[in-house]
Amino acid sequence: MAINFIPTIGQKDGSAVLTDLTKVLRDGSVYPQEADIIIYTGWPQVKDYDGRTHSSDLTAFGTDYGIKLVKISLSSNFSEVRRDAQSILQAAATTDALLSKSLKLKRRRKLIFDVVPIIYAPNLDGGHFKDEEVEFASNEAELIRLLKRTDESLTTEQRDEVQAIIEGAKALGQITEVDDDETLQPIARAYRNLEAIIYNFDASQRSVALTAIKGPQRIRGLAGTGKTVILAMKAALAHIENPNAKILITYYTRSLRDIIERLITRFHRHFAEVDPNWENVHVRHGWGRANVPGVYRDACIRDGIAFKSFGDVKHMRDPFGTVCSELIKNGPPSAYYDVILVDEGQDFPDSFYQMCFFLAKGTRDEKQIIWAYDELQNIFDVKVREPEQLFGKDDDGVPRISLTRSLPLGTDTNDFVLQRAYRNQRDILVLAHSIGFGVYGQPVQMLENAKHWEDVGYDVVSGDFTTGSLNIVERPMVNSPSALATPKDVRLIDIRGATDMSNEVELASREIRQFIEGGIQPHEILVISLDDKSARGYFSALSTSMLEFGVPCNNIINDPYSEPPFRIDGKITLSTVFRAKGNEAAVVIILGADAAVLQTRTGRNKIFVAFTRTKGWLRVFGVENRTFTALCSEVRIALSKSPRIEFNMPDMTNLSTIQRGLEDKHARIVEAKRRVERMKSELGLTDDEIADLLEED
Repeated sequence: MAINFIPTIGQKDGSAVLTDLTKVLRDGSVYPQEADIIIYTGWPQVKDYDGRTHSSDLTAFGTDYGIKLVKISLSSNFSEVRRDAQSILQAAATTDALLSKSLKLKRRRKLIFDVVPIIYAPNLDGGHFKDEEVEFASNEAELIRLLKRTDESLTTEQRDEVQAIIEGAKALGQITEVDDDETLQPIARAYRNLEAIIYNFDASQRSVALTAIKGPQRIRGLAGTGKTVILAMKAALAHIENPNAKILITYYTRSLRDIIERLITRFHRHFAEVDPNWENVHVRHGWGRANVPGVYRDACIRDGIAFKSFGDVKHMRDPFGTVCSELIKNGPPSAYYDVILVDEGQDFPDSFYQMCFFLAKGTRDEKQIIWAYDELQNIFDVKVREPEQLFGKDDDGVPRISLTRSLPLGTDTNDFVLQRAYRNQRDILVLAHSIGFGVYGQPVQMLENAKHWEDVGYDVVSGDFTTGSLNIVERPMVNSPSALATPKDVRLIDIRGATDMSNEVELASREIRQFIEGGIQPHEILVISLDDKSARGYFSALSTSMLEFGVPCNNIINDPYSEPPFRIDGKITLSTVFRAKGNEAAVVIILGADAAVLQTRTGRNKIFVAFTRTKGWLRVFGVENRTFTALCSEVRIALSKSPRIEFNMPDMTNLSTIQRGLEDKHARIVEAKRRVERMKSELGLTDDEIADLLEED
């Protein structure tokens, strides 16, 4: 039997009745062995028209059982139980309305199964409770009977649809509106189908977003594994749970604000049907400017301290780290936020984390600080900095934050590793890693061992990863499940040389026009210049060419002193690598690839970041020179070996080692999950069959 248990962000502490009930449902004795059940605690959470929040203490959903929402009322007072019954009825009605928006789940204009509200009141005499709309249970046996009541059987597609709606994934489908006309061009149709896969992100990612942990959490994964989406969902759910709480979500790349706000809005509307209150949900750049809010700037203003801009400290070795350190030394900033979520955590200095520690309310191990760390994407540092380093030590010499120390009893982990990359096509991600490490040219960096390759979603085919050994790793489809059915005459990846800059812009313009004529919207195209010095020249020439075609461009480097939206409908986005980080597009066009410095980590990491911005197609252009010829050669070799990467392990004393950074317990959990997923894939086993194997003596 497969029972998936998700203790969500809305779960309330201290209910022994809920704890005991959850144990009973999870021990395998309630439902038949073949049943497929999901148990949520504290979910769903919804709002009524008056803005009041209603939630289910326990929700059970099964392929053959419909959806049962349970409110536990321990009162012996009839009117109080009646109030709880009306609350669970409201939660059920809103859930029913959400599900009814999907035609896949309806027959004759009605849902094909029931959303059943249940009031469980063990301290009330059931003989006095009469309500035809709410089921009543006064003891555990009656409740179990109601939960086991069968309903219309669902297909796998219908089951997945219900889960995606309940967990909020369907909200993402509203971000990009695509015409459903049957006359869509093949390119546009291929991309529309791809987005349907990407936006219905998998259950393990949604579980991370929903799961409640009282205390700090770290979320790690490659580009495109959904970290930003997860943080935005956590922010929206925390706001629904407590509209008066102060919630901060912060980021490093200035152009990320727009997409984060849109994600939070989508999730909040999905469950609460209204926009968030931005007075209490702050989407802030880490630093800020004189006219732009930021975490550091806001903290200075609240505490009456003079704010320092980049211009004030640009001569320093670490400008942002310096201003954060000074703020802490001058007297730690006052606690202000109930929840702090940090995106692009790999780019922030240690002192920024220490500032966030003081800004977060609560005791040391209960501070709700959640940071997402992008594996392999930090352009400045290869070392995975552990929490003890990031947050520093308290006055008593003890680390302020320790994931091991703060892990609640009964919780598997608070250090989540996301292995499935949904943004990038498998061949593009394998190519990006190959070029980023330099395995087919001049290696400049490397993962430290086989386990680290597995952490980021590869299977080790052969090799012992000792110096000089031949090693082969392969990226399985299960960890790169987004497959773009590109038309046969449209290459997924193409790299072409030009005679000069003018010819390069001409080639790029021609490619962009073909994609637009194929149905791709201008705002779904991103142009990145790898040549920072020539970026303005590239973008000026390209903008002129595109205007002749009738398509304007959104050149986000035109105003370096503000936070312009990264994507504007109807406009092609023009960006440098640094501004593009954290963003994505259907098509990525790279200019100035001949300027990449292949002998340095910074040069290769810029290529890696640029390549991994695309959800679909990749086009690379550069003026033909020695560097561009070498890059073309590496690309051809990588594509010929994809989805494998083959390399001789370099001498790690001569180059940068990207550290794994997993504590032993968490590493064992990650390894166990990876092996189970691989066993399911190789042997074609279901979750039920895996569970049966584990239960055998």
